[in-house]
Amino acid sequence: MSENRKYNRTASLQRCAVVSPSLDTPCPARIINQSPDGLLLEMDCSLPVDDVPVNIYLADELRGTVDYESSTFLTGFIRWCKKEEGGWSGFFQAGVQLVTTAPRKDWR
Repeated sequence: MSENRKYNRTASLQRCAVVSPSLDTPCPARIINQSPDGLLLEMDCSLPVDDVPVNIYLADELRGTVDYESSTFLTGFIRWCKKEEGGWSGFFQAGVQLVTTAPRKDWR
């Protein structure tokens, strides 16, 4: 059965953390696969599906740490989240639709 996807997905096991207004603390996660406009995340917390953006900070793979003060992060919307049995490391999977965060050309 063929999937009608705009972009191909690339496998990844990049560690990251999700910062959401619905969470008291950042939620450690792992990117399972990625495309130019989306991510599949696996994590230990459930996130609500809504139109409130979340920020995804990538971990430094050598140090294993996440710099929450960094200005480099991904922004997106949680489009679905479900409990996943037998996952790689987490209990939930979530689909994130990424948004462009490029600065406007008229900013000085």
